[in-house]
This record gives sequence, structure tokens and C-alpha cells, in this order.
Amino acid sequence: MKKYGIINTMNRGVNIKKEKILKILQQFHELSFSWQIYSVSVLYLLITMIAFVRKWEIGILLFVLFLLIVVLLAYNINRFIFSVNEVAGKLVMNLDNIKDDVMNHTPIGILMYDEENRVVWGNHSALSIINKNDIVGKKLEQLSDEFTKILSLSDTWDIIKFSGKTYKIAHKSDVKTIYWIDFEKENEIIEYKKYNQLVFGYLLIDDYDELVQSLNDQEVADFDATLVTKLNEWAQEFDVYLKRIEDDKYMMLLNKVALEKIEEFEFKFFSELRDDYHSKNSPLSFSLGIAYANVEQFVISDLAKEAQFNLDLALARGGDQIVVKANDESARFYGGETQLQGNRTNTRSKLVYQALINQIKQASNVLIAGHVYPDMDSIGSALGIYKIVTEQRKMAKIIVNESQFNSDIQQLLSSPQISYNLKNIFLNHDSVREYMSSKTLIILVDHHRPSLSEAKELILKGYNTVIIDHHRRSEDFPAQSVLTYIEPYASSTGELITEFFMNMRNTIESLNHFEATALLAGIIVDTNNFSNRTGSRTFDAASYLKGRGADTEQIQRILKEDLELVKKRNHLIEKTEIVYDEYAISCGTDETIIDNITAAQAADNMLNLKHVEASFVIYRRSADTVAISARSIGQVNVQKIMESLGGGGHLSNAATQIDQVTVEEVKQLLLEKIENRRD
Repeated sequence: MKKYGIINTMNRGVNIKKEKILKILQQFHELSFSWQIYSVSVLYLLITMIAFVRKWEIGILLFVLFLLIVVLLAYNINRFIFSVNEVAGKLVMNLDNIKDDVMNHTPIGILMYDEENRVVWGNHSALSIINKNDIVGKKLEQLSDEFTKILSLSDTWDIIKFSGKTYKIAHKSDVKTIYWIDFEKENEIIEYKKYNQLVFGYLLIDDYDELVQSLNDQEVADFDATLVTKLNEWAQEFDVYLKRIEDDKYMMLLNKVALEKIEEFEFKFFSELRDDYHSKNSPLSFSLGIAYANVEQFVISDLAKEAQFNLDLALARGGDQIVVKANDESARFYGGETQLQGNRTNTRSKLVYQALINQIKQASNVLIAGHVYPDMDSIGSALGIYKIVTEQRKMAKIIVNESQFNSDIQQLLSSPQISYNLKNIFLNHDSVREYMSSKTLIILVDHHRPSLSEAKELILKGYNTVIIDHHRRSEDFPAQSVLTYIEPYASSTGELITEFFMNMRNTIESLNHFEATALLAGIIVDTNNFSNRTGSRTFDAASYLKGRGADTEQIQRILKEDLELVKKRNHLIEKTEIVYDEYAISCGTDETIIDNITAAQAADNMLNLKHVEASFVIYRRSADTVAISARSIGQVNVQKIMESLGGGGHLSNAATQIDQVTVEEVKQLLLEKIENRRD
């Protein structure tokens, strides 16, 4: 029995060693470099076998050496594996500690939530920011109203006030996580830098010479003294350096902090001062151009040029407004709530005409473009310019998209009065490239925004461009404009082009009957039968065109309405809603396509309703586009409202179009803009 016990003990010892060896081999096999050791071992044994064949003494020596290596490896492998495991364990423990430290003690607030906006987890920084400890399971909106805005953010970092402090906040909606980074110190530095950020501006008294021309010297001195005193009081209130550099022009120097204070009040001082003088029958108004740079290094002369450009933009938009723009930002517009009387002269028309002829002579050929979805004024103006170009013996084409012609234009272009083949005049977009050269001149009529042009691609490529337009100038403007003739006081572009023929009637051939009819039709449509934006020069132009054979009876027939269109217009008027007591809004349906003329006529008619200051017709213009036609009596600047929606126009007549939206969505956008204006 004792013998069997010894044997069993020996067997157990063998089994224990066997298990230990197998465990060591398994651990060794799990090492990332074990396959490399296997490979070297196999290669070593092959070399040993070859040595046995060639010279057995060397083979034995190599084999003994291999056995020694195996013994040493077997002796130390357990200790080696233990050391590796110990290091790995410490590393994992350190990583867990680091992870815990990062998640709970980092200055970055982290908060996770579920599909119901209930908090799942938040680190210590997030709890400190929210200033609450028990947040798990609670809805974000219950913790703070500010979460509503945070949840609307995209994946970008935004600087937001939260619980009275400034943070950079990112909302990662895909993983339902919100991150906060304390931005207080950086924000303080940014605010401090604003005191050193220079702002340059020019202030111009609109039509100063006309204001004082009827005054004697003493009255002019009194007028200037009173005005300068009021301007200086305003400048002192907002820490503005104001220096008079001409009778009607001032230079302004201020910092960004002062500008922000002034913008907070939306330059109300100038509108109040204007209203005060208007009540005294003195039509005083101001135009300002203000510029600043968002970079630490800039050239002061460039800043002055930018301010002058902004002032020119304010004047081109009709004056009585302020344009503020940084070098890398979009312009901000204030004022422009009054319709100033135009100060146009025949002299300027003659000078522009001469400059236009010079540009045409220098060009190899001319491409004329109206705006997309052309109206009568756009087509008539294009035909008028075509006449001028061809009289200079230059080849000209009019870029059009005939699929966008409405019924009245189609009737005009099918007139029996046409003495030439329109197929030889009109050019579709697919054929434009054939007529392009480095000296091609682009002439834009009845628009100036590249985004609305039939020649958009050519403008963006930098070809020399001439602009003839009567819409208020917008910020979106061609970079390569070699000649700009924008007269917001004119009734139509057709009026401006007709004046070219009136002033130069002895130097070029007169308009034929068809061209005169097209130009007059454009004037009639844009003025709503001479009832809107009509001045003495409008009637002069119409009289001249009538003398050149313009057929008013044909125009009347062309502008006759189809019964279905009348029904559509009346239906739009029936659906009118009055908003805020003075805004009339009518919406078509997404299923019904309405042309721009019908919508514009409906907007005109809605303006005749009692107490209505502005009217808006929202309608589907095409399968992909919803448009707004806006009208105003003059108290509401519909141009600014339409510009905020990507459109433009005049103070009392404007429009826009938006792609890939519904009529109801556009209505909500419009209501937001109207509400912002009222605020």
C-alpha cells in the first residue's frame, strides 16, 4: 500500500508539472511574438539537420546548443510571462484611472442622454455647470430652458451663454452627447480686443446741396450749426470721433465696442433726426458706410476704401441707410425706410451711354442677359441693348431660356412687326461656349445679382460685365463690372435704355416699331400702367417710344388676361390674411403652379385693402421653387424683408424665390422676418 501511495504521489507530481508545463506553453503561445520564435526554431533545426548530413560533429554541436537554449527558455519563461502580465495589469489599472480622471475631473463638461432627452450620465464638470447633482433620468428641458437651443445645434462648436457664463458647446446628436468648454477667459480677451479694434466710417448728408440751395448764407450757417451740434452730441454719447471733411461728408473713427452699442439701437438716432426734420418740411436724411477688419493686421487705407465702398452701396440702394461690413462678413443694412426722390440728370445718361459705346467697341462680341424667368422689362431692355450693339457693327446675342417665357412674352415675340429672325438673336445656354472669347463683353439688363442671371456662369468666370438696372443694389455684385448704371429712382430698365436713344437720336438709327413696342411694354408692366414709381422722365420715355411706333393696342392685347389666370389671382386675393393689422399675406398651394405676373397683380390688388401697408403673395413657381411677390405703399421696406430671404428689389416692390421648400415653410420664414422687423 505504501508503494502504491508513493507511486500515486509521483503521478500527481508528474500531472502537476505537466499541467504547469501546458499552462506555460499556452501562455507562451498567446504572446504576440511567439510565431516569430517558432519560425526561428524551425529554421535552426533545418540548419542542424543539414549540418548532420555534411559534418556530424557540427550537427551535434548545434543540437546541444539548441537544447541549452530550450532549457534556459523553459526555466525563465514563467518568470517572463509573469512580468509581462504584471506590467499589463498595471497598465490597465492606470488606463482605468486615467479614463475615470478624464471623464470625471476634466474641465470639459460631458452629458449623455437617451431618445426621450432624459439624462443618462454626466461627469462632475457637467454637474457643476448645470449646478445640480441629481440629474440622471430627468429631461433636459426640465433642467434648463437653455437646452432647447443646445439641442438645435449641429455638430459644430458654438459660443453660447449657459447659466450666466460663456461656453463653447458642441451637441453630437448622433451619439446623443453634449460637451461644454469654459470660454469665459477667452471671451474676456475677445471683448478686450474690441476696444483696440478700429472701425472706420463715412457719413454723408443726402442731397445736401438741394437742401441748402434755397437758403441764404445766414440760414445755411444756422442749419449747419444746429445739425453739427446734434451730430456731435450723438458722437460723444457713443465715443465716436467725428470730423467734417466736406460740406456734406464726415469721417468717423470708433472702436468695435462703440459700434456694437450703436447697432444695438439700430442707428435709431438718424431715423429720429430725419423724422424731426421731415416734420419741419426739411427732407434731411443720411447715408453711412462703415467698415472694420476682423484681423489683427490690416492696412488703414484698405479700411477707408471698404468704408467708401459701403457708402457707395448705401447710395446705390437709394440712400437714407447705413451699410456695415467687415472684410470677411456679409453686409448689415439699417434704415432705408423712406423712398427718396431721384436726382437723375440727362448728363449722366449721356456719359453712361458714351462709356457703354466705348466698351462695346473694345469687345470682340457682346452677350446680353436678363434675369431668370424674364418679364417684359427684361426682354424689352435686352432687345434695346441688342439694337445699340448691332449699330456699332458688333455681333450680339441674347442669352435666354425659352422654357421660362410666360404667355405675354411669347405673344410679344410672335408679333408680325418683327423684322428679323429671333432664332438668330436668342442663344440658349448649351450654345454659349461657342461665342465666348477673352474679349467677350457681358451686358446685364434689369438685374445685377449673378445668382439671378441667365449669364451666371460667365459672370463667375470673370468676363468684363456692364450692368444696367433699376433695382436697388445688393451686396451680391459681379466682381468684374467695368460699367455700372443702377438708377433705383427709374421706373424700369426700359426707361433707362430708352433715354440712350432719346439723348443720342442723331447718332444712331431710330428704334423700329417692334423694339419700341417691347420697351414700352416693359415700362407699362413695371409701373402697373404708370401708377407706381412713375416720374416725368417715365412719361418722356413713353412719349418717345410712342413716337417711334410703339403699338399700345398690341400691348393691351398682349397684357389681356386669360380667364383661368384671373380666377387664380382672385383666388389668391380671397385667401388673404391680415397679420399684425398692416400686413396682407396670401398663399397658393403646393399643387398649383402660378406665374409671377399673376402673383404680382394679386399683391398689387391686396395693397388696396384698408389699413394694409405691405402685401405678400407666396406661390409655387415651379416644381422645385416657391416664390414671394411683395408690395408696399412705402412705410414698410419690403426690399429688406426679401433680401433677408435671398431676394431683392425696391423699397416698395420686391421678390424672392426659394428652392426645395413648401409654401407653408416659406410662409413661416416670412412671418419670422416680419416679426423680427417689428421687434
